[in-house]
Amino acid sequence: MKRSTPQDRNVGAKIREFRVARSWTQSELAAQMQLHGCDLSREIIARIESGYRAVSVYEIDKFVEVFGITYDELFAH
Repeated sequence: MKRSTPQDRNVGAKIREFRVARSWTQSELAAQMQLHGCDLSREIIARIESGYRAVSVYEIDKFVEVFGITYDELFAH
């Protein structure tokens, strides 16, 4: 299957970095997202992190909220 985002623009890689920095599993991140009203499973988190699933604007908003980061931090290279 073709990647949905180029490797160098993969927001999923940044999401993985923030998740690992907090020592969260993908399941724990999914649970945090669900607590903030964004229903993502562990499988969807895995696909986002690997770049095989695009991230919606709503999901980006929720990742920023869950991680307590800025949009600049999420989109920084």
